[in-house]
Amino acid sequence: MKRMDKSSKTILVIDDSEVALEVIKDDLTEAGYSVLTAGSSQAAQDIIFSGYRPDLIFLDVMMPGMNGDEFCQLIKGHPESKNIPIIFVSTKEESELKQMIKEAGANGYLRKAMMTTEDLIGVIEGYLKK
Repeated sequence: MKRMDKSSKTILVIDDSEVALEVIKDDLTEAGYSVLTAGSSQAAQDIIFSGYRPDLIFLDVMMPGMNGDEFCQLIKGHPESKNIPIIFVSTKEESELKQMIKEAGANGYLRKAMMTTEDLIGVIEGYLKK
């Protein structure tokens, strides 16, 4: 099995919690990924619509302003960003998340309370295999 070159993969983490951003960023950086963070949907839009394309997005669902499902619909509705995998990260219940994924077009989800570094890396490798 061919191992993924992690250093060539960039993950965008969007969360209004500075603690969550730092924890995820530290975990993924330590695992060898390049990580960008955004504390709001607007900051994430600035990154994506400036022409930069992350390989995968971890997106908090509950954020002020434009929430995660609205942001996901925006990104998935744009021709240049529609193929970026988006994984919801939330404290919401699984049934709620599954419904939001269907409606917003996200690719999957992780529940914050149960999320481990191995979960994050497993999701990335599952979506970005070569």
